[in-house]
Amino acid sequence: MGVIFKDIGDDQQEAMMQTTYVGMTWQMRYMRVRYFIWGTIATLTGMTATALTDYALIKWTDYSGIVGWILQ
Repeated sequence: MGVIFKDIGDDQQEAMMQTTYVGMTWQMRYMRVRYFIWGTIATLTGMTATALTDYALIKWTDYSGIVGWILQ
């Protein structure tokens, strides 16, 4: 159950929660942008490493790329 009558302490706590919520909103937005950027960098790095590995397998071995190497 909740408090039936609000007093000054409840008003102060509610004001603090609203301020905290605004701060957390900006922190969450910043964190999402940061994770998106790092995720994009990690994805591009992984794609580049896979492409270079595939090229190296085709160029310097008798396998037909990563899938051919795994299946043999």
